[in-house]
Amino acid sequence: MKRPFAILVLAVACAACTSLPADVSAPVRHALAGVNDGTGRSIDPERLASRVQLGRDRIGWLIDYEETGDLAWCGTGGCTRELYVARADGSHSLAFSEQVLSWNLIEGPDTILDLELHRANCDAIGDGACLRRFVWDDAEERFEEALDREGFGYLVGPLFQPVPLVPSDYPEAVEAEIERREALCGNDGGVVDRGGYPAVSSPDLNGDGRRDWVLGSPYAGCYSLAGEEETMPKMGISVLVSAGDQWVVALRAESAAYVVDISVQPARLGLRDLALCGEHPDCPVRYYNWKAEDQTLHDSGVSDWRPTPIPTAETWLDCLVATERAEAAAKVSRGTSVSPELRAWFEGLASRMMEEYGVRLREGRPTMSAAQTMERRRAFEARYDDPEELEAAQWRSDSCVTWL
Repeated sequence: MKRPFAILVLAVACAACTSLPADVSAPVRHALAGVNDGTGRSIDPERLASRVQLGRDRIGWLIDYEETGDLAWCGTGGCTRELYVARADGSHSLAFSEQVLSWNLIEGPDTILDLELHRANCDAIGDGACLRRFVWDDAEERFEEALDREGFGYLVGPLFQPVPLVPSDYPEAVEAEIERREALCGNDGGVVDRGGYPAVSSPDLNGDGRRDWVLGSPYAGCYSLAGEEETMPKMGISVLVSAGDQWVVALRAESAAYVVDISVQPARLGLRDLALCGEHPDCPVRYYNWKAEDQTLHDSGVSDWRPTPIPTAETWLDCLVATERAEAAAKVSRGTSVSPELRAWFEGLASRMMEEYGVRLREGRPTMSAAQTMERRRAFEARYDDPEELEAAQWRSDSCVTWL
């Protein structure tokens, strides 16, 4: 089940738990103003709420706006979900608020949030799913980006933000750079649309443990009020990196097509060659490295042609389940016209692949508990009930063995 499979939240209905805290119910009630349940009655926020646990003992409240039945909360990017999390002082803060196609919150000491988003968040990846994974950071009280469920850490900009940012979230240096960019555009008689991702928070780019900032995106440029777009300056991106207690402009580039790769630490920022990307992620990405001497991001001289997955016990388990499902589907679809020789060849190939996946899974198993393995297997099996997911798996299974 490609869409609903991920509405797997290990929580209890709010009717069976304590009442929704006032600083959660109030903003939800405000958001629901003017919306009724179809009978003219206002919607009680508790009807949308589920209680969840993040980390070892932190409580959160998931608000699922799809339960309103009002299409205003849903679109091509899925339906809106919000997550309010208890702070140490007993108050609650918003930790997630976005539309998602699917949602899977795996509770426990290391809380994982798996999402499928609208493909616009992944740009040129064809018809593949746009996946994101976040891990709850209890100390920072926020979700941090992690390798997704298939082992990829290739985040195409503008970076998806669990909580939409507003100017009050920006450091002073970020706001100053936004104003500089707007002035540059304004000097040529243009205007920058601030609604087009003026700044996003980025994973750490220089290894000091602090998040950094990227300003600009392919969706925001300098627009001419006189209709003379070709004469407008290219806004590109500005990257601000933390240096001590300051923020420095580490890179300005005319290209706004960027990626942040978290498969390495610290994360790498790269610029993508859109002319060669087409409808695929296979295109040269030029990566930049932090140089502490001059506090800038320097061209590394390295270009990668495609994102590379990092195999884990979980990705091998995914491959194992995908292959099992693909083999089962193939048995059902085989007709009498298939020769015994071809059938024997296919079954031999599948058997060898299964053996290889089993070896890989056993090698990686120490990183997953028995309970985690069972939970992820259930999630994968549900995913491959969907014909489109299974078709993609049949292709991907051929490459699982070659990842290493």
